[in-house]
Amino acid sequence: MFEIIARDQGALQTFYTSVFGWNYQAGSSGFAYVNFPLRTLPLLGGIGQANSSPGFEPGRNFYLLVDDLDAAIARALAAGGSRYMEPTSADGYHFAMVRDPEGNPIGLIKPFSEKPA
Repeated sequence: MFEIIARDQGALQTFYTSVFGWNYQAGSSGFAYVNFPLRTLPLLGGIGQANSSPGFEPGRNFYLLVDDLDAAIARALAAGGSRYMEPTSADGYHFAMVRDPEGNPIGLIKPFSEKPA
């Protein structure tokens, strides 16, 4: 589970729908939930060393699985987001980052196998 706490919830709902096709269900306390379909995919997580490069500041990141990094970046830009970290590869993973209209970083990652290539 993850949460994105918005200044303008409606605007961010529109952004994430435009970029990722999310559909929302109203919850209590003003939350809009996205139910993701259950899929049997490997999960990946880790702890990295902070540095001055975009995407490597102290804190937390989340990554959303996308089939095409360039297409997802283009959708984010068209919906009012911005580039943050250009597509790159490390340890067999291919990923990039954008920012939503409120400045929240969003990791984008292509499908990966259980072990780095």
